Amino acid sequence: MQEVTSAATSLLQVSPVLKAMLPNLVGRTVLDIGGGRFDANKQFAEAFGVKLYVYDKFNRSAEENREALACRPDVIICNNVLNVIDDGQALRNVIALCASYQVPCHFTIYEGNKSGIGSKSKEDCWQRNWRAGKYVPILKKFFDSVIRKGNLIICQ
Repeated sequence: MQEVTSAATSLLQVSPVLKAMLPNLVGRTVLDIGGGRFDANKQFAEAFGVKLYVYDKFNRSAEENREALACRPDVIICNNVLNVIDDGQALRNVIALCASYQVPCHFTIYEGNKSGIGSKSKEDCWQRNWRAGKYVPILKKFFDSVIRKGNLIICQ
């Protein structure tokens, strides 16, 4: 069980990965796993004609999470989420959830201090501090194709 929720890591900004992807997703549905408490990404997506659903068990209502999980996404974004999960099983559960939709999944990784040693970074915030490449073997257990491009890992 994850001890630190990392709910406070939510930022009021449009995700750089979404800014880059959305022009190519007009008319599509995107599921943002761990998308935080703010709607900046949702509003930005709507301007591009993209339907964005946000699932975040620590920052969204039960109703909003149910609706998000029930959507039929064309793509999943999991932006800087794996790196804030302090429990190995919880990490695998998030990856399994993403994989269960059988659509392309884009994981971005914030490497923190790159020490590889997880630690509390501030109140109710935790960072795994792994380099992005360390996630690849775990992701390969859930996806047939895992391609790393810097801190972005695209899986199918």
